[in-house]
Amino acid sequence: MQEVKGKDTSKITAIVVSYNPDLSVFPEVLSRILTQVDNLVLVDNGSSNCQELKKLLNSYGHNIDVLFLEENLGLASAQNIAIKRVLNKTDYIILFDQDSLIEECLIRNLTAAHYAINDSGKKVAAVGPTFYDPSTGSFYPATLYFGPFIKRVKLEDKPVEATFIIASGCLINVEALNSIGLMNEDYFIDYIDVEWCLRARSHGYGVYMIPTAKMQHTIGDARISIMGRTLSVHSPLRRYYLIRNSFLIVRLRYIPIGYKIREVSFNFLRAVIAIATNKDKRSTLRYIYRGVFDGLRGKTGRFAD
Repeated sequence: MQEVKGKDTSKITAIVVSYNPDLSVFPEVLSRILTQVDNLVLVDNGSSNCQELKKLLNSYGHNIDVLFLEENLGLASAQNIAIKRVLNKTDYIILFDQDSLIEECLIRNLTAAHYAINDSGKKVAAVGPTFYDPSTGSFYPATLYFGPFIKRVKLEDKPVEATFIIASGCLINVEALNSIGLMNEDYFIDYIDVEWCLRARSHGYGVYMIPTAKMQHTIGDARISIMGRTLSVHSPLRRYYLIRNSFLIVRLRYIPIGYKIREVSFNFLRAVIAIATNKDKRSTLRYIYRGVFDGLRGKTGRFAD
C-alpha cells in the first residue's frame, strides 16, 4: 500500500462490485487497486461468466476476499454486503466499479486530501478523484447545484466541494459512514451515490473532488454531443432505473427543493433525448413509461416486467 506521510496507521479497504465484467480489462483494474490498498473485497452480482471469473480470481490467492452472489441483488445491496463485512476492521472504504482504471498514487492522494480538508475544520464524508473518458481523454468537471441551477467547475489544483461525487473511486471515512448510514438498496442501481451524498450533506458533511487523484471511467454505454453538450447514452433498462429513481429521490425530505425542481423539470427532456438517440425506440419508450409509472407509485428494487 502507498503510505500517507504521518497517517500510515490508517487501514484502507477497497470494495469492487462486478457483474459480467470484461475479463480482458478486469485483471488490470484489480491489479492497480491491489497495489494501493490493505484489503480488497469483491462481490460478484450473479455474473453469467462467473466460472471464468473464478478461474481469474484464483490466480490472486488470498489477496482478494471474494463473495459470489447467486443472483443480481443490485449495486447498493452488493456494496452494503461488503461494507458490513469490513466496517469494524478498517478506517476507510473506497468503492470501485468493474471498469475503472486508477492511476498511480490515487488512493494516497485521496487520503492525504481527506486529512487536509478534515484538519481545516470541515466535516468530510468522502473524497473522490477527477475522472476522464478514455475515448476522448476529456475530464469530467465537478458539479455544484445552486437551487435548480448547476455550475460545472473545471478541476485545476485544489479540491472542489461538489454537490455529489460518483461512487467509483469514492473514499469514505468509516466514522462518517456510521453517522450517515449505508447505501440505499431501494434504488438497485443509479442515483445511489447521489442520494448518499445528499444525505451526507443533510448531516453536515461535505464531499470533494480531488484533482491530484485521477481515474479512467466511462459514464453510460456511449457519449454523444448535442448542441455543444456531451450526453451519456444508456440502454433502455438503465433508462428505466434513471427515470424511476429520479422520481423516488425527490420524495425524500432531506433532498434540497432546488434539486427536486430540476429533476422533475429535466425528466421530460431526458426522456425525449433518450428516445431520439436510442436505436430501439419502442423498447426505450416502454421502459421510460414504466420508469415514470413505477417512480410515481414508489416502486423500488429490481425491475419486474
